[in-house]
Amino acid sequence: MSTSDYFNNDLIICHNKEKADVRAQDGALRHAVGTHCFQVMRATKTPEHSTDGFGWTYNHAAMLAYWNHYFFLDYLSDPVSEHLPPSQTLITWSPDGARWSRPVVLFPPAKAPTAPYQGPNKDELTEETVDCVMHQRMSFFVSSDNRLLATAFYGIAPNHGIAPNNGYGVGRVVREIYTDFTFSDIYFLRFNEAGGYTKENTPMFPHFTESEDQGFQAACHELIADQLVTAQMWEEERHNQDWFTQPGAEAISYYTLENGDVIGYYKNSLVTRSLDQGQTWSELQTCYSLETATGKVWGEKTADGRYALAYNPTTDSAHRWPIAVITGENGRDFDHLLAVTPEVSPHKYAGLYKNLGPQYIRGICEHNPKPEDQALWLAYTVNKEDVWVSRTPCPITGCESGSADTNFQQMPQGPFVEGWNLYSPLWSPVAVAESPLGNGNALCLQDADPYDRGRAMRVFPESEQVTLKTRVFLTPACSQSCFTIEVQEGHGLVPIRFYFQHNGKVIVKNGGRYDEFGTYVQGEWMDITIEVCCLTNHFTLTLDQGGESRSKDFRFSNSVYTVERILFTTKETLCFNTIEDCGKWGDLGDLKDADIKLPQSCYYIDSLTCSTSQK
Repeated sequence: MSTSDYFNNDLIICHNKEKADVRAQDGALRHAVGTHCFQVMRATKTPEHSTDGFGWTYNHAAMLAYWNHYFFLDYLSDPVSEHLPPSQTLITWSPDGARWSRPVVLFPPAKAPTAPYQGPNKDELTEETVDCVMHQRMSFFVSSDNRLLATAFYGIAPNHGIAPNNGYGVGRVVREIYTDFTFSDIYFLRFNEAGGYTKENTPMFPHFTESEDQGFQAACHELIADQLVTAQMWEEERHNQDWFTQPGAEAISYYTLENGDVIGYYKNSLVTRSLDQGQTWSELQTCYSLETATGKVWGEKTADGRYALAYNPTTDSAHRWPIAVITGENGRDFDHLLAVTPEVSPHKYAGLYKNLGPQYIRGICEHNPKPEDQALWLAYTVNKEDVWVSRTPCPITGCESGSADTNFQQMPQGPFVEGWNLYSPLWSPVAVAESPLGNGNALCLQDADPYDRGRAMRVFPESEQVTLKTRVFLTPACSQSCFTIEVQEGHGLVPIRFYFQHNGKVIVKNGGRYDEFGTYVQGEWMDITIEVCCLTNHFTLTLDQGGESRSKDFRFSNSVYTVERILFTTKETLCFNTIEDCGKWGDLGDLKDADIKLPQSCYYIDSLTCSTSQK
């Protein structure tokens, strides 16, 4: 029986011909071509080294918007662990989605009166006030008169085992973001009256109707009246049975079909449908072909008129990798599962409930403006520590049929390279920059992160035989950094790997063992030629530098039918977490010296040419 026959009555069907293999952090999937991943904030324990100046290592629930030609992103932050206060929401903004401002506090830590609390374990609240724990399933709303509102929810967790979104929290707050990146005062958008908190017993902030700005009041009323937007608030106010029309489930995202119907997605593969723009909804349905767990699903109609679902394609919620995207034409049928995130930096800091991997994916809601580049933008966190965004151009594809040749010399400087997959941590950024010898520009991969690495990958047409030529300039600064080149097949097998050590040696993986190829000179351009033959499982590596040429044949370290991508990285490997590691109980510990930058290495790529014999 086919997938479509078995799931024929489901609201949506994922016709996957292959499943993600979570033994590999990219799921052993093809990658969505041209995706760029940019780190927005890197967690560190020392405030002077941290992105936001606080040194809090639990950061999660990133939300994304685009307004007034800027991206805005906010996220929750706690000192160490989930559900343990103090807690705050920070915000950052970017003109291009790649380079972000220093995060600032949007909603600060706050205390709520204890007396109104009606939730579990009230006996543990022994003081007159209690530190709140922030929670959010939605944040940004752009009104019809172009005002940008940001919201968040102040919840209560008497201990770490009680979630602040259980319906017994304080209420949802709101403030306006102005064009000069300042904010209005904080107001309550809604008190959680069903949970016991009202205007009369909660003097933390005034209600928005007390604002003297009538336009702000009108924008808040407009937000509250939008039943699709407010459906995202169900969890925190779940005991208010009269206000919500959607069936109760966690973390809804939605898109509108061509006929006006709305499809809503939740955690745990739950799907629902509305025929009247959110006034009523169908019963929840588990769509088993959408294989995911508790890491959220994001659904969006993309700029090319298709539909995309982004999610962790695994039922293992403790290991939420990769973020993958699957697309379709009609909003019901989806196919061609592709990886968005290429790998996962290791869990750096101990903390409770820190599920591993890139997770809690959110994009730009359809009721808000979209960026002019017509790409799919996603926000997410990694290991509930670091905050990232990704940009995937549309149409979304996992294969390359055209030329992959690239000359960076005439390319404009900046963080975007069409057709290339870039992975750019804050401490190991990747961008087109001035060439080190002043002859135009080059793609620069820097490296100062002890536990992450920059990556630049180019997909080329799937080939049995290919000749790859590139020109590089290497200035390693320490032994931890190691410029590495791999040639891969479509699902991540690596028949060819070689790297350039800090001591000037070139090491090649030859039939599974590492052999010394020779030496190279740092700080001089070097031409590299890789002749690949999958029919014989051999490759020839040639290095030309300073008038000398060296060439040698090697055996593949994996037998593959074809190859289709070349990867450049700033480290040979990372100390990856595996599916045997678990971040839930805080026992993974801290990685040594995770707050200390390495001496900065710089690697430059001048060009790439691919001469293929296609499959």
